Amino acid sequence: MSMSDGKTIPKDMVMLQDFHHICLLVRDVEKAAQNFAEAFGIGPLAVTPYETPTSKGTVHGKPQGYKLKFANAKIGPITLELVEPVEGNSALTEFLKERGEGLHHLAYRCPPPIDEELAKWKKLGIDALQVDKSISDDPRYGWAYMDTEKLVGCVLEILCLPP
Repeated sequence: MSMSDGKTIPKDMVMLQDFHHICLLVRDVEKAAQNFAEAFGIGPLAVTPYETPTSKGTVHGKPQGYKLKFANAKIGPITLELVEPVEGNSALTEFLKERGEGLHHLAYRCPPPIDEELAKWKKLGIDALQVDKSISDDPRYGWAYMDTEKLVGCVLEILCLPP
């Protein structure tokens, strides 16, 4: 792969080029979705439950299951994601307790396998707060919240999605 100036990008370099969504963490996803729709005409935001078994999720490197609720809507070229932690410990429940509602993360697509992408971040000294491999039976795919808040002001999410 090469950059626009002709330089070659090292294979082990983290590249945030394919923006996917912006996420707001909320205590009540249905209420937040309704407020966005009624006050700003954004939507529809269909609420979707999401469950990760302990065998497919980790929080701070330890196996952890959890339940979340998501709602997504396109706003022009941007996807807005609302997320509510429902059950179990997660990086989201920790953030909500410590900081409250608001901007949680910016998400970027990355190439699979996710474990190789996580290794690139680890080389930079950036650990995963939470890793989820429940989006597919194939362990190459998943998503992770990276511990970047002190570095860039928010959490960054990497998404290795199936084709």
